[in-house]
Amino acid sequence: MTKVFIAIVLLTAAAVAQMPVPALPQVYIDSTYRAPSGGQTWKAHTSNDFKNALSTAVPGDMIVLDAGVTYQGNFTLPAKANPNGKWIYLVSSALASLPAPGNRVGPADAPNMPKIVSTTVTAPVTMAAGANHFRLVGLEIYGASTYGCKPTAMPPQNCFGYELIASGTAIGKPMVDSITIDRCYIHGSATIDQQRGVNANGSNYAVIDSYIADIHMQGVDTQAIGAWFSPGPIKIVNNYLEAAGENVMFGGAGGLNNPWVPSDIEIRKNYLFKPPSWARVGVSIPPNNTMVVKNHLEFKSARRVLVDGNVFENVWVSGQTGYSIVLTPRTNSSGLLSVVDDISITNNILKNVNSGIDALPWDNYCLPANGCTNVGESRRVKIYNNLIQLRDPKLPGGSNNFGLLLLRDTRDLVFQHNTILAPPGASACYFAVYFDAGGKGLPAPPNSLTQNVWILDNVLCRQTTGPGGSGMVGLNYYMSNPAPFAPRYLGNVMYVPTGERVQPWPVHNYATTLPPTFVNPGQGNYQLSVPNWTDTSDGRIAGINNSTLH
Repeated sequence: MTKVFIAIVLLTAAAVAQMPVPALPQVYIDSTYRAPSGGQTWKAHTSNDFKNALSTAVPGDMIVLDAGVTYQGNFTLPAKANPNGKWIYLVSSALASLPAPGNRVGPADAPNMPKIVSTTVTAPVTMAAGANHFRLVGLEIYGASTYGCKPTAMPPQNCFGYELIASGTAIGKPMVDSITIDRCYIHGSATIDQQRGVNANGSNYAVIDSYIADIHMQGVDTQAIGAWFSPGPIKIVNNYLEAAGENVMFGGAGGLNNPWVPSDIEIRKNYLFKPPSWARVGVSIPPNNTMVVKNHLEFKSARRVLVDGNVFENVWVSGQTGYSIVLTPRTNSSGLLSVVDDISITNNILKNVNSGIDALPWDNYCLPANGCTNVGESRRVKIYNNLIQLRDPKLPGGSNNFGLLLLRDTRDLVFQHNTILAPPGASACYFAVYFDAGGKGLPAPPNSLTQNVWILDNVLCRQTTGPGGSGMVGLNYYMSNPAPFAPRYLGNVMYVPTGERVQPWPVHNYATTLPPTFVNPGQGNYQLSVPNWTDTSDGRIAGINNSTLH
């Protein structure tokens, strides 16, 4: 069948099924480094000098901290009248010895940074309510709390602090605004827990070229970056982000009356990592675990988000079932206005993950008895050109793996030109794309488990399935709304392991008992080589385009 005919089929089906197109961020933060000129330069050699400079400096000034010097205490960046939107820069005296703007710093750069440290549970740096136009450049910020330490307890309890960069944004208070964290090293330690690296509650908040590590705590969620009291925009670009709970999370707090949905979010070129050394019994795996591992990226309240060109590495079963990216609208905790809408997940590598992406359509925890009257929604999600490399389930924290889990009532989602790889040494994954009935049984067609879901042009390590079986019969349960489903399940190459039956699929899909061959796996190039399957919706080879990955 020719490509012309395929196009006609798609256009004909468009009368009843329109491919959802998520809106991209409407605002992108300009985080260009522009040192203030014409203002005063404050040289702060001691902790008292630093506090005095924060109190006295006016917008347009620069505060210079001495590289290698420790500034111990809890430092508050105050709100200042700023009608002209001028910036106050806090910079290292050895800034010229640090990587240039646009380049990520790391622990090796610490000797050229001043050290801002708290020995209490209170954050070393706090943005006061209404604080605005502060840029932190080339600083090491960490916790050295002496609170809560019980090394001989079972399980051992680390000393702990809460946030390393905190925010005073709250309902009824002035918004923190225009904050940029630039080339900073922000961290806990193996023996000092931190609940959060950066609290990005505010508007026009950017974290760029920074290194946030060792964020973990016993029994609670932890994040390298988290935000819930924020209208956006937010920019997270070119950072190393390491945390046990969620490396990055939006929503999940603020209560039913939270008036904000974090919006216009840019997450690009980051490395979200969980150290394999955490995947051990007594660390993140019960019994007696000292931290909770969940996922890399979670949206509980967010809209107009671009997640592009990132690497997400290492996640396993611990506090949750080991998904790398989770879309879970939570109005019960994030506010009755919460949605997870207009999410674009493109050109990313998900590496060594127990499972890939989990999509929940609404808040199943929203209970009227608890005052939750709106279950929210997740709409217009595009997952395009992502490589999902599944983890060996025999490793600690391993379990049945999924590439993409679509829960009951998922709607307006596109999964296109992705490649899902079986774990190392395995011929197939447990599930590649799986439709979940949510324990409520299968609907009677023409009703279906999902609405307006598109699965196009992927390379899958197993045939798509669910509780109603696989092939045409299964798709009739899973994707028949709107009808017909064939134009929305097209161009896919599916591996069929030995002993499994090749199912009948709509035309323009290919199920094969021969493992696909890739261009150069040894160099990380998993673009499809054999079969050369271009019987796809756009005429391009099925699976990823390696040249546009991170």
